[in-house]
Amino acid sequence: MPWSLLLGLVPRKVWLWLIGILVALFLLQMLLYASVITGVIGYQKSSSSEDVRSVDVVNGTAQVSPALEEYRPLFEEYAEQYGVSKYVELLLAKTMQESGGRVDDVMQASESLGLPPNTIEDPERSIKVGIRYFSEMLEKAGGDIKLTLQAYNFGGGFIDYANEHNNGEYSKELAIEFSRMKYQELKHTGMYSCIRPESAETGACYGDIGYVEAVLSYLIGGIIEADLQPTGDWVMPIEGALTQTSDYGMRSDPFDGTPDMHRGIDFACTNAVTPIQSVDNGQVVEVVRKNSGYGNNVLVKHEEGLYSHYAHLYAISVQNGEMIQKGSEVGKCGTTGNSTGPHLHFEVMTKNQYRSDVDPAPYLGL
Repeated sequence: MPWSLLLGLVPRKVWLWLIGILVALFLLQMLLYASVITGVIGYQKSSSSEDVRSVDVVNGTAQVSPALEEYRPLFEEYAEQYGVSKYVELLLAKTMQESGGRVDDVMQASESLGLPPNTIEDPERSIKVGIRYFSEMLEKAGGDIKLTLQAYNFGGGFIDYANEHNNGEYSKELAIEFSRMKYQELKHTGMYSCIRPESAETGACYGDIGYVEAVLSYLIGGIIEADLQPTGDWVMPIEGALTQTSDYGMRSDPFDGTPDMHRGIDFACTNAVTPIQSVDNGQVVEVVRKNSGYGNNVLVKHEEGLYSHYAHLYAISVQNGEMIQKGSEVGKCGTTGNSTGPHLHFEVMTKNQYRSDVDPAPYLGL
């Protein structure tokens, strides 16, 4: 049948109705297509943004002056108020760098309000304003502690600069670059000077390019670079040449000669001198100081069901709960506890309890 005859038989209203349906279906299809594309793009963006940067882990205890220690309750109060309670020690360490607790504006927070230095005359207000500003910088920095600290000193513009030039990550080189740039912009004001020899050498005289290291020097335990997952590739607990003095398994007790289960491997070392190091990334879950049994000893958890144990230490270099990296010092070789002479007694355990030991040799490649 010719198209012209067919068109003539179908009323015009019907054709218009059919055309309307087709147009609506086409638009609906385009809308669904656009939604799918947007969803995919959005998913890809959110998935990748979660892994843009790693977040440092804060550990340790701030070494503070008696004057600053008196303000600890205020730091705890305002850190909780602004959602940064786990950073109290870091905030105290930062305040030691800022003032040591010697001035009323203890956190040197006046400038964060756009005021001249030391305008704030109430220590509590300084702590409140300073912690609030720290929390704002921490959020803007995406949790990057070093970037946050440097931004507290430089201002939030440093975070924008890091986002533009270094994928949003802190580096000392970036701090020098930013400081040099800002100093060239502002040196005519006479407000800035080179406070460190390093600043004069590089021309980076805006703010303090050594601020991050200075703050961390007050924080025993420091900051650990992010990924602390165990590597599974253990190093020896003593670096360099090793002399095994006793293997894992049954042996004669060195004190009374009776058969006895030796639950680890002993390594010779020099009393109070030889560093004892963690065999892998982990968390210190037990620190014991005593002069019986294992003596001064440290237990490190690497993953569920896997611990390393370091006994008879002369001195301990870590704190309970601290995150430590592979190769970092846990203490010095000693002969504390039930020991016949300086050595490291090293165990591998499957639980945080006595007699959960297994032979350490396979883990150490022996």
